[in-house]
Amino acid sequence: MLWLEGPLSFLEQMCLLSFVANGHKVVLFHYGEVENVPNGIELVSANEIHEPKQFIMNNQFKTPVPQSDIFRLQLMKKTDFLWCDTDVLCLAPIPKADHIFGYFNNTTICNAIMRLPATSPALSAYTEYSLDPFPIRPWVESDERKELERQKSAGELPHASDQAHSVYGPDVLTWYLKDSGEIEHASPVSVFYPLPFRQTGQANDIHAREFRRAYLRDDTLAVHLWGRRMRWWIAKGIKRHSFLDRRLRNLGIRPGDAPLPVKGKGAPKPIEFPDALPALRVTHEEINQSTGGIMPIALISDREQHLKFAQNELDKIRTSDLYGVNDAPRDGYVRGWDHYNCDAARLNALGLSLFRFSNNHRYLPDLSNPKTVTEKLLVMKLFGEIPRASAADKLTAESFVPDAARSLLAPVKRYWESPSTELPDTLNLDPATYWLKCNNGQGKNLRLTWPIDDDQRKLANESLAAWNKSPIPHGFWAAEWWYSTIDTRFFIEEDLAAEGEDIIDWKFWVVAGKVQMVQVDRDRSRGHVQMIHDRDFNFIPKELYFKTSEDTEPRPKRYDDMVQIAEAIGQRVEFARVDLYAIGDKIYLGEITLCPFGGKRKMRTPELDRQLGDAWTGTRLFPSQ
Repeated sequence: MLWLEGPLSFLEQMCLLSFVANGHKVVLFHYGEVENVPNGIELVSANEIHEPKQFIMNNQFKTPVPQSDIFRLQLMKKTDFLWCDTDVLCLAPIPKADHIFGYFNNTTICNAIMRLPATSPALSAYTEYSLDPFPIRPWVESDERKELERQKSAGELPHASDQAHSVYGPDVLTWYLKDSGEIEHASPVSVFYPLPFRQTGQANDIHAREFRRAYLRDDTLAVHLWGRRMRWWIAKGIKRHSFLDRRLRNLGIRPGDAPLPVKGKGAPKPIEFPDALPALRVTHEEINQSTGGIMPIALISDREQHLKFAQNELDKIRTSDLYGVNDAPRDGYVRGWDHYNCDAARLNALGLSLFRFSNNHRYLPDLSNPKTVTEKLLVMKLFGEIPRASAADKLTAESFVPDAARSLLAPVKRYWESPSTELPDTLNLDPATYWLKCNNGQGKNLRLTWPIDDDQRKLANESLAAWNKSPIPHGFWAAEWWYSTIDTRFFIEEDLAAEGEDIIDWKFWVVAGKVQMVQVDRDRSRGHVQMIHDRDFNFIPKELYFKTSEDTEPRPKRYDDMVQIAEAIGQRVEFARVDLYAIGDKIYLGEITLCPFGGKRKMRTPELDRQLGDAWTGTRLFPSQ
């Protein structure tokens, strides 16, 4: 599957996990950053298959469908994968075959689910057609073709982005399959496309039992959910006991955790850039090379305005000699400015941060005079001094705690640690639940139950291999460069939560060496709530990133010790969010986060962002407000 960039919604999560539930390995290719990716899905850079010179977006509907149509053909030329759109729900394992595709009406093959062998005549001709940015449909003949060829030569033929939404889509696929005779392999409508486009809403409007009776057949393997139309249909919510509701519940997906994007009425306002930003002084190719090829040229072109704005901000910072830009860091410390050792790399890092920030906040910050904590985090990522011993390494985070405060912590028990992507057969643990984790990534964790059976061991080894395979280091898209300095290792540690319960997270926001806010996360798997308190544990009835509750947690017995630990850690950096667990009389260190959400996420209560920003003063970066 392919997802160009951006967060997945619960609809895509459901579809991806439906294939996993039916025994398929799922690889999600992507060009930019992808968020909300469920466990069990392997992420791979789409550049490994196809690096376009530009992204072809349909200008009428503002969707990347043409680019996706091109990518899937390149995928089949180079791999033996089965292609599926991210709005396809798998109901049963799809048998492996050279030719997999099906009718979605009486006459047309849909390309949402397809597999053609690399030797396919239809695939060869179809791929050649798809690489023409000014395509002429293959069935056009005689005088009409001559006229279109004339327009093409004269530069009058519309670009693919201004042609029909399906310029590279089903009608063209059907024509080539008929022309080669391969259409004989087509499955009937009931196999992949039992839900007609005009009845899309029935997946949510009627009871699951009625839906199955009306649309599903004995030979049905998957349901194409017509994503764009389905998103519109379910924008007001999922109806209880509907087909979608049942599928979401069976897969353990909560829509509120990965909402649908907001479009149409009430859509976010456009981002306003300053007039006449100077041209870039580095080329797109230089930026591409500075990232080791991770940033494709097409994506760099798409971000040009953000890169120009980043260049403008860096020029102001250099001219005003802010943030120690012209000085070397202290001994034993490193900075992003020095880690990114050329202007192209620095420009890309700041451009990525500004792109993520502006997409969430809908404005561009003034980095020469930042006001909020989120704006200041953007500055910190590039210019903040961080000790060489990384606080972000989950395996060594405890060594980052000063000795006096470390004595207040109970060590988390670990039973295996290795760079190996396979669990040793000789590993014997007491019967209990444990966590398999990676030391330098987000979402790379898997709960295991010992004694471990063959299925769990296979899943664990597949997870380790997937965590280790990604060519894109964790933190790249957020410009959190410190993660790339950590050698990847895997480990198993004890499960601190009581059986069947969620552990409560106590997250201490240490700004300029002092705890300014305490974030308490509860019920992550059953309706996430998030309360906040001040340093003295007074409840603040405001929302941070999730809904709050007046049903607050009691003050931990050793709360003062938790504050002491967090502030001891905070003395070594400009900012830290210190995650602790309070279990009985013991305090455990979860992790140390230097830049929550990569400095992009918008707080539900903007005044909290400003208050925390006001507290960030008296430091090397921000000596005065």
